[in-house]
Amino acid sequence: MTAKPASSKKKTAKTKVAAAPAEKSAPKKPRTAARKKTKPEPNATSPLMVTISGVRGIAGDALTPLTVTRYTMAFARLIDAKRVVVGHDVRPSGRWILPIIEGVLRSMGIDVVIVGLNATPTVGLLVRKLKADGGIIVTASHNPIEYNGMKFFHSGGEFITAEMLESLKRHLEKVEKSPPLPTYVGKKAVLADAAEYHLRALLSALPPPERVRASQRPTVIIDCCNSCGVELAPDVADAYGALFQLLHADTTKYTFPRGAEPIEENIRALRQAVVKENAGVGFALDPDADRLALVDENGNALGEERTFLLAADAYLSMAKRKTPLIVNLSTTMAVEDLAAKHRVSVHRTAIGEANVMAGIRKYKARIGGEGNGGVIFPAVHPGRDAATGIALILIGLQNLGISLSEWNAQFPVYTMRKDSIPLEGGITARQAISRISRSFSREKKDTTDGLKVIFSDRWLHVRPSNTEPIIRLFAEAHTPEEADSLIERAKGLVQ
Repeated sequence: MTAKPASSKKKTAKTKVAAAPAEKSAPKKPRTAARKKTKPEPNATSPLMVTISGVRGIAGDALTPLTVTRYTMAFARLIDAKRVVVGHDVRPSGRWILPIIEGVLRSMGIDVVIVGLNATPTVGLLVRKLKADGGIIVTASHNPIEYNGMKFFHSGGEFITAEMLESLKRHLEKVEKSPPLPTYVGKKAVLADAAEYHLRALLSALPPPERVRASQRPTVIIDCCNSCGVELAPDVADAYGALFQLLHADTTKYTFPRGAEPIEENIRALRQAVVKENAGVGFALDPDADRLALVDENGNALGEERTFLLAADAYLSMAKRKTPLIVNLSTTMAVEDLAAKHRVSVHRTAIGEANVMAGIRKYKARIGGEGNGGVIFPAVHPGRDAATGIALILIGLQNLGISLSEWNAQFPVYTMRKDSIPLEGGITARQAISRISRSFSREKKDTTDGLKVIFSDRWLHVRPSNTEPIIRLFAEAHTPEEADSLIERAKGLVQ
C-alpha cells in the first residue's frame, strides 16, 4: 500500500466522507471570521516566535522570504547537512516557503528529500529512516492559518535541543559571512509514500488486535482539518480494525474549515457528525497531525487532557512490563489516578515535548505525553504523534469491549483553568512568581518550570511565557469554583 492523495482515499470503498451536520460547520466557502480576529492591523509587525520547535510567525509579516532563507542557511550550517528531509502542512503560504527552502539547501550543495504533505512526526521518523542529517517541516502547528513556520529536526528525528537552538542563533548572526556557495547543486528526490513508512513503524511497535467481524468493527469519524491527517489517519484506523469516515479532508482547498487547535469550541461539526452517523468515536487532529482530541459516542468532547490518559491506559493494560509515565507539570492529575491503577510511578517535567522526551530517557520509560493531546511512544517516534494516539485508543476500545464514554468514566474528571497575567508596571516574571510563592508558603512547591503549587487535591502552575511579556497560569481542581479561586488568587497578587 502506498500513500495516496486525499481524492483517492475519498473514493475507496472502505471510506465514507461524513457530511458536516449544519451549513455553519461546513460552509461552501472557507470561513474568514476567525482569521480576522487574529490578523494584525495594517502596517503592524507581529513577533517571530523562536523556540526549540523552530520558528513561526504570520507569513509575509514576521515570516518573510529573507527570514526563511536565513534560518534555512543557519540550520544547514548547524547540522553540517549533506541531506535534509522536507515536508509541509496545507497552509497556502507553504507554496512560496517550500521553494525557498529547497533552493537554499540545494544551492549549498545539500541533497533534499521532499516528502510533501505529511505529518510532523512522519517527517521526524523519515529523518531517522533515511539516515538524513536533519529535517524541516513547514508548519505553524495549531496556530491560525495566516501563520506559518519551520520546525527543525536533528539527525535523531527529534526537535533540536535548547543548546542547539542557541547555536542556531549564533549561526544566524554569521549567515552573511558564510563561506562561498559550492559550484555543485544538491540533488532532489521525491518520496511519494512517506506515510507508508510511518504506518509500518506503527504496526511493528503496536501490533493490532485480531480483527473482529465486520459487523462488530467500530465506526470512527476523523476530522483532518483539511491537512496532514488525511495522509495517514485513515490507514491507521483501517489497520486497527475500524470502519472510518472522514470529515474536513479536502487538501486541495489550502484552508482550514475550523479553528486549527482541536479544542471543544473548534470541533462542533465533528461532535454533531459522530451523533448523526452513530459512530463510536471521533478523532480530531491539528493541522500537522501531532496532537489528537477525542469525541465520545454521545458527541461529547473529552478534552485534550484525556487523550494521553486513555492512550496510556490502553498501553499499560497490554504491556508485559511495567513502565513509569512521563508527563509535563501542567498535565492533568488524573495521570496519578491512572498510575495508581497500574501501580506505576509518574515523573513530571518542564513544559515542552523535548523535556518530556528527556524524562522518558532518564527514567527509561516507554510512553509519555502532554495534556495538549500529545502522545509520545518512542518505539514509533520520539515525539508527539496523533497516529499513535489513534492506534492506542482503538486497541483499548477493542480490548475493553466498552464504549469510549464508559472507558473515560473510569477515571476522575477534574476542572482545568488556563489564564495569563500581563507583566505591566515594571514587574518582572521572577518578581511576580516570587509574590505568588510567598503567598502559598505552606504548600508543597515544584520549581522545575516556573512555580507549581501542589495541594492534596488541586494545583496551580505559574510560568513565564517564552514568547510574550506575560506569565501563564494553569490550575486544576475537583470543581470549577476551586480552580477559578486559585487563578483569581494568583492574579490578585500580581495585578
